[in-house]
Amino acid sequence: MGILKFKSHLSKLPSLLFRNNNLHTSKTFLKFNLLSANYCSGNPLQLQDNEHFTLPKFLDVHLSNASQTLKLHPTWLRDHCRCPDCYNAVTYQRKNDILKLNEHSTISAHSQSDGLLHVLWSDGHKSIYSIPWLISNTYEGRCRTQEEEANRLITWDGSMGNLPSLEPILYHNAMHDDNTLSEIYRRVIQYGFVQIEQVPSTEIDTKMIIERVCRMSRTVFGKFWETGTNFDHMDTGYLNGYLEGHTDNTYFTEAQGFLVFHCTHFNGKGGESFLVDGFHVAKQLKQLDPIAYDYLSKANITAEYIEPGEHFSSGGAILRHDPVSHQLEQIRFNMLDRAPLTSVPQSEVGTFYRHLRTLAMLVRQKENEYWFRLSPGTVMVIDNWRLLHGRNSYEGKRVLRGCYYSRSDFMSKARHYGIIL
Repeated sequence: MGILKFKSHLSKLPSLLFRNNNLHTSKTFLKFNLLSANYCSGNPLQLQDNEHFTLPKFLDVHLSNASQTLKLHPTWLRDHCRCPDCYNAVTYQRKNDILKLNEHSTISAHSQSDGLLHVLWSDGHKSIYSIPWLISNTYEGRCRTQEEEANRLITWDGSMGNLPSLEPILYHNAMHDDNTLSEIYRRVIQYGFVQIEQVPSTEIDTKMIIERVCRMSRTVFGKFWETGTNFDHMDTGYLNGYLEGHTDNTYFTEAQGFLVFHCTHFNGKGGESFLVDGFHVAKQLKQLDPIAYDYLSKANITAEYIEPGEHFSSGGAILRHDPVSHQLEQIRFNMLDRAPLTSVPQSEVGTFYRHLRTLAMLVRQKENEYWFRLSPGTVMVIDNWRLLHGRNSYEGKRVLRGCYYSRSDFMSKARHYGIIL
């Protein structure tokens, strides 16, 4: 395979360009000329002499609040034209050629009326945009939306004292009423979990309500799993001992987003379940020890799952944030599945364990644990990126059936019902 060759002209660049790595803020731009698309042939990708030109003038869109304007880059506007020539409304896919965007990005005229922005381009093309759509689909608008969504989340401690009294969601209504289904999604997004009552304790009815809510996800544990009747997998959850609060699948590249439990049979003692709101605990950590919060948002911790024929391993921060909004997006907390600590140098080991213990101490505070009993007839859907779950040890027979939902599938449905954007 050939090697991409670059013709260096870095010596000609003004020092201003290097004051900020964000190159688009400088008035100096580099124009790249692709001499050949056949990269593997060894043909060079050359860098032409830099050309100086003025930054494109941003278009000001006046919002309903007269004191506010939304500044839009012409290239962004042209790339987001939704006319039939630029966008396929059947497949919801773009038709623009990314290499020709700059050639078409000069605005000749524009006007704004009745919530619409009309743009005439220098090549004669015409675009019409809904202003609310522009607001919700820009970086600035999306950051504001994500912040509003995060503020709508209601975090809680073990007392559940700040949660409103909610009408129970019944199996029959969930199976036949889309408004009830929408309410299931709203509660999971807002509180991290939902309970569906009066579900017949059969395998077929459990599967029916599960698949009514969302598509089941297939993992190493299967599509629809059962614990308490066998030891099919090398996981502590298949045993009857105490399980400390944890999230599942920290050893997957992307942990499953949601899990479903239905205790279809119990004859014995113990086995009470509990939940911990990981986002509430993260808030506590940030207030108590912001240095620990920042460290656990960056330090990599690897988890693994091993059984005959399988060895899953994946690493990442315990506190994972959205790269754009910087809102907390996921807590990866499972002390049982930790792999050998190879991601932290020995000089930092003391710091790592000190901060991890601080978080674990908050997770284990009794005030943060909400205890209840999973009983036949109650199906629970839990946000595995937010809530930690655990269980008391038990004696006797306890059959738990359930599944996972992928994050992508569940959030797709939540967007469909208008719960999130």
